[in-house]
Amino acid sequence: MPSIDLACVGHLVYDIRDYVESFPSADRTVLLRRAPQISAGGSAANVALNAIRLGHSSGLVANVGDDPHGRFLLSELAREGINSAHVKLVKKARTALSIILIDPQGEVMVVEDLGCVDDARRMPAHLLDDSKWVHVSGCCYEWMRDAAKMAGKSGKPLSFDPGRAASRMGQKKLEPILKHVDLLIINRKELAAITGSFSLEGVKDLSRQYDCSVVLKQGKGPAISCTGGHDQFEVPSFSAPHVVDTLGAGDAFDTGIICGKLEGRSLYESIKMGHACAAAKVMHAGAQSMPKRSVIRKLFKF
Repeated sequence: MPSIDLACVGHLVYDIRDYVESFPSADRTVLLRRAPQISAGGSAANVALNAIRLGHSSGLVANVGDDPHGRFLLSELAREGINSAHVKLVKKARTALSIILIDPQGEVMVVEDLGCVDDARRMPAHLLDDSKWVHVSGCCYEWMRDAAKMAGKSGKPLSFDPGRAASRMGQKKLEPILKHVDLLIINRKELAAITGSFSLEGVKDLSRQYDCSVVLKQGKGPAISCTGGHDQFEVPSFSAPHVVDTLGAGDAFDTGIICGKLEGRSLYESIKMGHACAAAKVMHAGAQSMPKRSVIRKLFKF
C-alpha cells in the first residue's frame, strides 16, 4: 500500500437499500417509495470513502468473497480512489450483504448476511508503515486486537468505533484494544455495553483509564468528550435542513473527527467537523452519500 493518510480496518459489505413507505411487520406487505439502490457499505469502507470526500487518501483492510458481489465492491473502491491492496478476495466464499429498509423519516432496519467478512486473516505487515492514522471499526475480535497492537507498537494514532456488536463484548474483553486507543468514539448504548452503565461518568472514566480521548455521539444532541479524565465538554450538533437517510451518519461523524485531527485541529473543532459531516450525510440517500468538503463547508461553515 503506498503512503496514505488513513488506513481503515473492518467491514466491506454489498448494500441493497429499499426505501419503504413504512417498516413491515408479520403477515403484512409494504411498498417501496423509490427504486432500490445498490452500493458498497460497511463502517470501515464508509469511513475510507468519506476521507476521500474530505480530500484525504485512504486504504482499506477487509474481506470480500470471490463472487459477483465481491468483484463489484472492488470495482467501487477503485472508482472512488480507495486503496484496496489489502482487501482479501476469499476463495469459495460469500461476500457480506446487507438488506436495508429506510422509512420516510430516514430511520433504518437492517438484515445482514456476514458471509466471509470476518474470516481469519493476518493484519498487513506494512499497514502502519504506510499510513498516518489507523481507524478500526467493529469487526472480528482478532482483527481489532491485532491492528490495535500494531498501532501501539508503531506509535501511530489509533481511533476505534466498536459499534453495537463489539461493544457487547464488554470492557474486560476489549481491554487489549482499548489500551492502545488514542480516540474512542461510541454512543450511549455502546457506553453502557462497555462499562455496564449509561452514566456519563463512564466517558470520563474510560478516558482516564486508557489515557485517551473519548467522544460520545448522541445523534441530534451534543457530543460529549473528555481526554485523560479531565475537562469534559460538549460540542453542539448541526441541524440538517431535511433528513432522507440516517444510515452511515455515525461513520460520517467519525470521519470528520479523524480528518480534523489529521489536519491539526483541536478536538473540539474536529468534533464540530464530525457534526457537519453527519448532518450533510443524512440529507442524502445511502451510507456512502456524504458530499464533498466544499459542499459541507458551504452548508455548515465548519
